[in-house]
Amino acid sequence: MNWVLLSLLAPLFWAVSNFVDKYILGKYTKSIYDFLFFSTITSWALFLILFLFIGMPELTIYSWIPIATGVILIYSYGFYGKALEQGDTSSLVILFKLIPVFTVILAFIFLGQALSTNELIGFFIVLIGATMVSLERTKSFFIKGFGMILIAIVMWSVMTLFIDFGLTKMSFWDYFLLDNLGSALAGLTLFIVPTMRKEVIDGIKTATGGKYFWYSWNNMLDFFGQMSIKKALAIASSAGLVTVVMQVQSFYAIVIGILLTLFVPHIIKEDIAVKTLTKKVIGAAIMFSGVYILFR
Repeated sequence: MNWVLLSLLAPLFWAVSNFVDKYILGKYTKSIYDFLFFSTITSWALFLILFLFIGMPELTIYSWIPIATGVILIYSYGFYGKALEQGDTSSLVILFKLIPVFTVILAFIFLGQALSTNELIGFFIVLIGATMVSLERTKSFFIKGFGMILIAIVMWSVMTLFIDFGLTKMSFWDYFLLDNLGSALAGLTLFIVPTMRKEVIDGIKTATGGKYFWYSWNNMLDFFGQMSIKKALAIASSAGLVTVVMQVQSFYAIVIGILLTLFVPHIIKEDIAVKTLTKKVIGAAIMFSGVYILFR
């Protein structure tokens, strides 16, 4: 499959998943630790399926990279989930465009990669767009959930560096298998801390069939998104090109947010006033152009 199509599919899966996350956080989740644990319920099944088909890869020092990214992914959902509980999904998704900017900055700081003129210009343009989307005229100054989503974005930026490097050291399927193993193990670590363990167990005891259905379906959306983007990174000539194409997720989110608010406002309702939508679209467009320049 063409890497461009894969890069377009991944953010569509994730945009839908973002709103499912919002729904299950409000309807089925007892705590953020409950949310994290149930976000891993399909990881063991996916790991076992992949294990049966491709077997366990030879473990090397690089095997810790996909395991670590799987763990970081689950932990990042804690900050992401808190952000969704507080703010509008589509506004927060637009800020995902900060991921490639932070990735470039982190590569400069920790890997010593030089920053080109294009990258500096792109950085400031994305920053302008992010400022437009994230600021509002309230006492808090920033949109609700901004601090939490910013932490998650930094974690995802670190993951991007590791994933891009890890895929140069092993095959796509070996990486994907170990990545799922890491996510599954992250769920088990929640039982180590007594407070977390209690909240996870309470979530399991009170779980209904609907909860298992929505979490399982949502995990599959994330699985297809992760599979699509990792495959795109594996076959594309540049990780930067993949990152640019992925920026359509914010536009997917704006459209989905409008449709949900118009047709099922009792489930999810966002601010779709013309002024708000204009700010979102213009901010997203500015950030998109910045990301394009960043990786031109």
